Amino acid sequence: MTKLQRMSEAEKQIMDIIWAVGRPITTAEILTILPEDKAWKQNTVITFLARLMEKEMIKAVRSGKANFYEPRISEADYQKLETKRFVKEVHRGSVSGLISALCDSEDLTKEDIEELMNKLRAQAEK
Repeated sequence: MTKLQRMSEAEKQIMDIIWAVGRPITTAEILTILPEDKAWKQNTVITFLARLMEKEMIKAVRSGKANFYEPRISEADYQKLETKRFVKEVHRGSVSGLISALCDSEDLTKEDIEELMNKLRAQAEK
């Protein structure tokens, strides 16, 4: 895979469906899963799928008359890459800067803090 390109919000919504289904999926299936507030037509979804293929996020496998789309990158791997990019761009590469911002945001629950501490301890033991 070449350098990962950012997805638009609409492309990310399509990818979220593909990841959630967990198997190759057709355009017609994507249309049935889309939230009701998305009034996208089939051609719109096909356009987003084509963009995702250009970005090497998905691949298409033809079976009969239908294309089945499947991810070329897992959701977890995508999240890791986006997190690295976010830390680099927003926090100048400083993970401690990210953690400080999280702590200062007052959005962390006790459970979040406990989970974060457990992950940091496990990472330190590697």
